Amino acid sequence: MARIAVIGAGPSGLATVIALMRRFRRPFEAWMIDAEDAPGTFGDGPAGAALTAEPARDLSILPDRPDDFARWLKDNILAAGTVSALRGPQDLHVPRALFRDYAVGRFGEALSLRRDVRIRTISGTVGHLCTDTEGVRVRFRDGGGAVFDHVFVATGFGAAQREAASWRGAIAAAERLSAQENPPPLTLVGNGPRLAAILLDLRKRGFAGDIHVAAAAGRLPQPHGRGYEGMAFGTPPASRSLREAFRYIRGECSIAQARDGGRWQGVVDAASDRLSVVWRNLPQGERNHYRRHLLRLHRHFSVRIAGEIHRRLAGEFETGHTRFVPPRDPKSGDENTVDCREVPSARALAGLLGCDVATLCVDDSGRLLHQGEPLRGLSVVGAVASGLRPGPFTFAETVRQAYRSVLAAPLSGPARALHG
Repeated sequence: MARIAVIGAGPSGLATVIALMRRFRRPFEAWMIDAEDAPGTFGDGPAGAALTAEPARDLSILPDRPDDFARWLKDNILAAGTVSALRGPQDLHVPRALFRDYAVGRFGEALSLRRDVRIRTISGTVGHLCTDTEGVRVRFRDGGGAVFDHVFVATGFGAAQREAASWRGAIAAAERLSAQENPPPLTLVGNGPRLAAILLDLRKRGFAGDIHVAAAAGRLPQPHGRGYEGMAFGTPPASRSLREAFRYIRGECSIAQARDGGRWQGVVDAASDRLSVVWRNLPQGERNHYRRHLLRLHRHFSVRIAGEIHRRLAGEFETGHTRFVPPRDPKSGDENTVDCREVPSARALAGLLGCDVATLCVDDSGRLLHQGEPLRGLSVVGAVASGLRPGPFTFAETVRQAYRSVLAAPLSGPARALHG
C-alpha cells in the first residue's frame, strides 16, 4: 500500500483525502494529522453556529458536481422544512456545522467505496519535514515520526493562529471583563470572517463592553457582490510585471465602480483567476514582493462575508462601543487581546522544512518548489498554497487544488533531499 500523510484535518484536509479516494487508484493508507482537531470537528462549538463565509453554490466538495452542497441542502434540510429560503439554496449562507456534516458525509461515502483504503487519525504537532531516498520523513515535536511516500500539507491558517484558540480566548476574556466594575476594552486582532463571527457572537452572548478591532487599514471584511459573468474588461497588460498587473486591476475596479454600481468585486474575482498566468513568468523577487506587500491586501478584497453579516458589523461600529484601532501583534500574557487573524501558514511550513519562505513556491499542480526545483513527495493545498502564489481565495479553488495535487503526485521515484 502507498503510505500518505495529510497534515491538517480541516476542510482542506478532508477535501484532499476525498480526492485521493476518488482519483488515486492504488491501495493506500492515509494518516490524517492535526495538532488539535480530529477530522470533521472544525465546525464544533460556537464556531459551528457561525455562518459560512461563502454561499452554498461555492462550497461543493466535489469539483465535477459544483452544485453538490446546494443540492444536499435542498434534499436534507430544506425538504424537512427546518430552513426556509425565499431564494434557492445556492444563495444561502448556512451554519458551518451544516457544511461540516455535508463534508463528513461525502467523506464517509467515498470511504465506503474503497475497501483498499485505510484511514488513521493522528493527534500530534509536526515539528519537522524532510525528504530523503526513503520518502518524506515527518517528525513530531513530542518525539517519534514516520516516513511516507507522499505528504499533502493542508494546514490552512491553523499552524500559527488556530481557530479554536481564538474562540476560547475571546469567550474567556469577555466573561472576565464582564465581571469587572470598570473594565478596559477587549481587543480583537484581525479583519477577516473569523473576526466578524467572533465579534458578533460576543454581542449575542450579551457582552456589552467596548471592543477595539485592531485591523490593517481599519477595514471591515467585504460583502459578497455579483459575479463577473458578462462584465467587459479592458485589455490586460502584455508585460509580466506584478506592478503592471495590479495597476490594471485598480484601473478596472475604478471603472466598474463608476459604471456598474460598485461591481469592483467582480473585477477582483476575475483578476484572481488570471493572476496565476502572470505568476508563472514572474521572477522570484517579484513573487516575494507579492507575498510581503500585497498578499494580505489581495486576500482582504477577495475573501467575502454574507451581506447580512456585513450589515450587522457596520451597525456595531455605529454604536460607538466598537471601533477600529491601529493594527498590532498580540503580546504574550495580554489576556485582553485576542488573536483572530487568518494568515496563511506559509512561514510555518518553511519552518518545518528548515528554509526561508522566500525560497518556496507552489506550481499549478500543487507541487512544492524550493528555489525553483520541485520537492519530491510534497504537495500543498488550501490557504497555505494561496500564501505561496496568487489566485482565488475560495473553497472551490481549494477543492481544485486538491484534485490537481492528487493527479500530479507520482508517488514513486527518488526524492530530492532538503535538510534531510
